[in-house]
Amino acid sequence: MHKYAVVTAWTRRVWLGYTGPESNEVTTQTGRDLFQALARALYLAVALVALLWFGHRIINVLLFFALALILAIALNAPVTWLERRRVPRTLATLLVFGVVAATLGLLGWLTVPRLIRELTTLINLVPELVMSLGRRVSNFVADYPEVEPYLRLDEAVASRLMTWSFGMLQDVWRYSLSLLISVVLMLVLISIVLFAVTDPRPLLAGYIEAMPPHLRDPATRAFNSASRMVVGWVYSSMIISGMKAVPAFVVLSYLGVPGALVWSVFTFFAGLVPRLGFYIMSIPPVLVALAVDPRIALWVALYYWGMSEFLGNFVAPRIQAATMTLHPVYLLFVTLALVSAFGLFGAILGTPVAGFIRAFYDEFYLARLPKDAQREERVEAMLGRESWGETGEDMPSGATPAEAAALSAPAAALSGRTVSGSGTE
Repeated sequence: MHKYAVVTAWTRRVWLGYTGPESNEVTTQTGRDLFQALARALYLAVALVALLWFGHRIINVLLFFALALILAIALNAPVTWLERRRVPRTLATLLVFGVVAATLGLLGWLTVPRLIRELTTLINLVPELVMSLGRRVSNFVADYPEVEPYLRLDEAVASRLMTWSFGMLQDVWRYSLSLLISVVLMLVLISIVLFAVTDPRPLLAGYIEAMPPHLRDPATRAFNSASRMVVGWVYSSMIISGMKAVPAFVVLSYLGVPGALVWSVFTFFAGLVPRLGFYIMSIPPVLVALAVDPRIALWVALYYWGMSEFLGNFVAPRIQAATMTLHPVYLLFVTLALVSAFGLFGAILGTPVAGFIRAFYDEFYLARLPKDAQREERVEAMLGRESWGETGEDMPSGATPAEAAALSAPAAALSGRTVSGSGTE
């Protein structure tokens, strides 16, 4: 017999507790079941480790397809709208893609040449702006000699800063994808979105069939809810980002901030990042304006703050109220977690992923729990740090003394009987 077969047979004999023909049949069957259960657990653990390793290796592909899925969900809304008005789906898809391509082409034709000129001018002004900013900081801290050495920005420091900056840019260029590969990936992304929008029914059918029969209704509702969130986020973010970028270009141009068009485009894309966009889009132009004139920097900072507060508190809630019902703290947590894990992709996918998590959590967990009639009372008790469930289980915070006595009487009577019974014994 082969040595591995001998080892396997010996192992099974040990697991089965075999001692001879007189062994108990029940013990043998129990040992066999235990062996099979351990074998299945081992196979499952190995398969899970292999799946996690494979997922780690293809994480960039998964993020790429996640971005394609979000774009497909967003573009599916107008295509479905046209299809329900008896426009063939293929023709509706081509019309929507044509409108999007024409819009992007027009914006590129109007902005890209000037954007390149302003970006080139801004790069050439970087050394002068850095030195100007250093002189202003030095003048500001001249009255505080103990902190001046830490904030001094002389020519040597500026030279090292510029060397580090351009070295970092070279590293980014060295490790980034080439232009040809970027174009190929963009074409692949467009192709995936085009195929998914043109014929989405087999994909949706596969998603439903992958669910157990008793979970298909919640899976359908969860996908519909998440899709509404994604569509609402995409269109509302585009509108709000445009409302931020256009006035930013006008104000920065009027104030004479170098690279106004660059910062307005930067403002548009930074506005797509929820809750963090204000800090991303305001700091660079404020620093550039500070190098020109502190008063201009103050006006730029006030403008960005006022614009963010006005749009965030009055305009955005009205646009997003019907679709985005995510709490800012939860949204910020998911976005920061994804940015920490996946960088730029995480920033883009933060809100859609948060929407999907919320939708599936609601349908697959919260929907199965009984409704809490006293939820609001519990929340108010937590806010007010009031006692709850001490004198009476689930005692409402607004109960009158008579109601409190009536609710606590059964518990007191039960407690009295228990004490009396224990004393008799």
